Amino acid sequence: MELFEAVYGRRSVRSYSGKKISGEDLEKVLDAGRYAPSACDIQGWRFVVIDSDKVKKDLVDMGAASFIEKAPIGVLVAYDNQTDNLEYMDYVQSAAACIQNMMLAAHSLGIGCCWICHLPRKKDIRRLLSIPTHYDPIAYVAMGYPEKEPRRKERKRSLEALTSYNRYRAENDNARSRLHLGIKRVMRKAYYRLPFRKHVRGKADDLLEKRFE
Repeated sequence: MELFEAVYGRRSVRSYSGKKISGEDLEKVLDAGRYAPSACDIQGWRFVVIDSDKVKKDLVDMGAASFIEKAPIGVLVAYDNQTDNLEYMDYVQSAAACIQNMMLAAHSLGIGCCWICHLPRKKDIRRLLSIPTHYDPIAYVAMGYPEKEPRRKERKRSLEALTSYNRYRAENDNARSRLHLGIKRVMRKAYYRLPFRKHVRGKADDLLEKRFE
């Protein structure tokens, strides 16, 4: 698949067929992530491949996006958090570059992915997956063959509206409601501290988990 075809054609996929991903294709996807740029060339990513139904259910019960259970495979991407550049959180940027490589590689192989940050607290994920404290869980990539062909979605803004030269142009730039955002942040923080999360999961999903086609 040609590069720009992959970039423009990739879509987040949340519904999967029962077809399994081969070990060879999974390795190709992970290897593409390994070739991403990283701050100071640390290459500090780690991949936890999750194909256990129990582990997926545990993640969801702890507050992760509900459709994680429906994806045949998930990859939790963690990155070495030992950096002196906390201002720009270069370790998060390095992990993000890796994840984008993985998703483009998967798309070129016909595999659908979804980049998921709707996850439990980092300390809970570390405990569940035995991740040491000097690695941060960054995101979970759900993978599987699409149940149906995802349609291409137009971008919300034109390139011209997004681009400025030498100085930021603020026209037509609407800030989100601080009150609404603040309420959602408080709700999310409170939810992840509930000892009985899995018993209220359905209602919480409606409030916190974004819904897409």
